[in-house]
Amino acid sequence: MRRVVTGTAICVAGVMLVAMFWQLTLAETRDTSQDAPPAGRKLALFLEHRGSAPDLERPVVAFDHDRHTSALKQTKMEDCGTCHILRKGGASPTATGVKVFEFPKAPVDWTDKTSIMYGFHEACVGCHDQLASEGKKTGPRIGLCGSCHVKRPFVDRVSWKWSPIFNYKRHHQHQAAVEKLVDPAAYNVADKVELVGPFEGTDQRCYLCHHQYNPQQTGLLYKKDTANACGACHKEKTEKNVRSMKTASHAACIGCHMKAMEEVKGRAAAQGRVDLSEDEKKRFGPFECKGCHGERKDLTPEEIRAIPRLVRGQKDVMDLALTEQQPAGLQQPSDAPSPKIIGRMKTVGFNHKAHEPRAQFCSTCHHRSLEKCGNCHTVPGDQATGGGVSFWRAFHKVDASQSCAGCHAEAKEAAKCAGCHQVSRASLPQASCPVCHRGPVNGVPVDAPAQALVFDKEKMPEKLEIKVLEKEFKPAALPHQRIVAKLTTISNENSLARVFHAGMGDQTLCSGCHHKSEPLAAVDKKVPPCTSCHGAPFQPGSLGKPGILGAYHRQCIGCHDAMQQKPAALECVKCHPAREDVKTARAPEKLGMAK
Repeated sequence: MRRVVTGTAICVAGVMLVAMFWQLTLAETRDTSQDAPPAGRKLALFLEHRGSAPDLERPVVAFDHDRHTSALKQTKMEDCGTCHILRKGGASPTATGVKVFEFPKAPVDWTDKTSIMYGFHEACVGCHDQLASEGKKTGPRIGLCGSCHVKRPFVDRVSWKWSPIFNYKRHHQHQAAVEKLVDPAAYNVADKVELVGPFEGTDQRCYLCHHQYNPQQTGLLYKKDTANACGACHKEKTEKNVRSMKTASHAACIGCHMKAMEEVKGRAAAQGRVDLSEDEKKRFGPFECKGCHGERKDLTPEEIRAIPRLVRGQKDVMDLALTEQQPAGLQQPSDAPSPKIIGRMKTVGFNHKAHEPRAQFCSTCHHRSLEKCGNCHTVPGDQATGGGVSFWRAFHKVDASQSCAGCHAEAKEAAKCAGCHQVSRASLPQASCPVCHRGPVNGVPVDAPAQALVFDKEKMPEKLEIKVLEKEFKPAALPHQRIVAKLTTISNENSLARVFHAGMGDQTLCSGCHHKSEPLAAVDKKVPPCTSCHGAPFQPGSLGKPGILGAYHRQCIGCHDAMQQKPAALECVKCHPAREDVKTARAPEKLGMAK
């Protein structure tokens, strides 16, 4: 009997141990989606290095980089060097003195998942163990796998991009800071850059960030007015002796910020101070991810105009045309003959100076390099240089914000314009071609005078009565001239609209409502009534042509919704006053009915 009881106790204990182990296992890869509300989600780097393995055995780790950076400052008063290898000797692309920010410090075989795991565990958990031994608050230690490998963490994956954040304002701030440097050479992000003059004032200091590869001397050089975008050379991945965009920008930006911080701390230490004032902290850039990759705030054209113009040898107004292919390069000799025009269309007078405040930075249009568009976008569309986008599509692709047509299409989506431009972006109206392709402008910017607000009452009635629903309601009064005057005012206030509307005819605005009529038809008072196309009732065989009732409602209410105007949809009596001699539905309580 005693043996039976003992055996039973052992079995029960075993079951309990298994249950406890199972609970711990579940906790390690727990689903925390129900533990707390999703409010206040943070952005995190997702660590999912798997080497050559097809998948991971544990969930990815959501790593809050900014939280760790802040904690290190508070506990150790240390910087990026605590976790990262800051410098790595050797030839390009990691020349001595150039920061690389490698992690972890211990050697890791990036093709072996196990080696990666041990490298991260030693770096991360090892630091936690060290802080714990010092009696300081820290993160999870070894064995608490589920604390880091959480199945559904309360964070969102980082999807930052560097290029949209660096705008004209930030460039000007950096430019102004560089001009004040006492020893600018100490801030050079790349060693041994050859300067090719002549320079004036402090404009040669652009080489601290900008340089280009000199294949003849296998080195780096900087020449005035040849500063290019970083993405022209630094691509998504490291290629040969050129580092990736991510590695180069992190090393250059954070490295410079750290150098500036060391200088500020050095001056404070010379005064016997350890803590820095808020003004001193502003003298060097951020180290945290959110400092550079934080919320994006686009500058308005007015804010950009207030910033000194960034000049890189560009013309104010230029004639764009399809020409013979020129050798790739940043700048052609000044005495070089003009390339032969081979396009069939007239040249386009492009006001570069006027367009600059419309973009956040040069890279908005010149998305990789500041070369001429034709150097990358060839006639057939070269895959290697221009991503397969031809010269024509580079300007006319309506679904690409970098193209002229695409940018204009986005502008037409603004509330003030959307009432008339409720059309698909899949194509361009042929009537707009001559507005741009008008021939050489010889450096003179193209503009159009404001359209007058004086209307011919015979051709444009002051008011119209719409009687489609007169059996149920009073006729709807359409303030025809007031609407046209409002649209004309909006058009005159917008330079893009003013040029295109004037270029397509004096009555272009009429096409906003009279969408199947030629703009010039209004001049001769030949605009057909809506009922000439939209009959009553709706014809099932013509799905794209609603009946007159649907046409009026879709046109009027659709315009009000797009332009955020009153009256809104469902406010029927605002346009259709009720008739006294027609019975309408009344409220239930007035009919003696229960609610």
